Amino acid sequence: MKAKLDNPDFLIIGAAKCATTTLSNLLNAHPQACMVQGKEPHFFSTDNYYAGWERYQTLYRHCGDCLATGDASTSYSRIRYHPETITRIVDHIPSAKIIYMVRHPLKRMESACLEHLATPGNPLRFKSVDEALKKQPMIIDSSRYWEVYDRYRRSFPEDNIRIIWFEEFIKDPHQVFSEICDFLGIDKDIKVNIEGINKNSRQDAIRRIKSLGNQNAINLSWSAETKSWVLDLIREDNLTFLKYFDKPSDYWGELY
Repeated sequence: MKAKLDNPDFLIIGAAKCATTTLSNLLNAHPQACMVQGKEPHFFSTDNYYAGWERYQTLYRHCGDCLATGDASTSYSRIRYHPETITRIVDHIPSAKIIYMVRHPLKRMESACLEHLATPGNPLRFKSVDEALKKQPMIIDSSRYWEVYDRYRRSFPEDNIRIIWFEEFIKDPHQVFSEICDFLGIDKDIKVNIEGINKNSRQDAIRRIKSLGNQNAINLSWSAETKSWVLDLIREDNLTFLKYFDKPSDYWGELY
């Protein structure tokens, strides 16, 4: 059993394109919190793990005596693709607090498609959501919210896991951020400039796509066939998730 160290003590595990970057920036702006150096180290989920725990700890040397230190890596929720992630987290930080952000599953997929195109060096190229989802099933799997939550709750107390609903965060970021501060044990009354935090928005992704020389806009409309296929894949999972958290089946509109 490895010795427990204190960095990090909370993880923002995803899902991708659910405002994880915005939340990470907000917490980094709070004087009692500190985020890992660099964006998304993916330590627990990838071969970065083999660089060693001690090296990972150096990514927190700027944090000093902050009350809460965190790592925001969306790959920690891609458990189908990184099955050792949760075991590694438990091994090093068994008392970690977990923040899992979720969003309307189809809108999340649309934003994920844009992000793939906006990422330099990404070999995947597609002209529509339909094409993207066939080429990259991970985009679909990242909306299997119950599957991810259920796996984490088997290893961590449910009191240590906080679900953040994207729609509620966008509607009232001050209230939701206050609740997150409470969850992490930092002062919710300290003011953070929420409006001043850069957001990783859809418009920003489109700007980055154009900067890479791809002037053709991706078609974000869904064919009826693809939409039906995707909803069949995630329906049971999403409905279980919504019911567990006392959300109505139409929380994300008339999907189910």
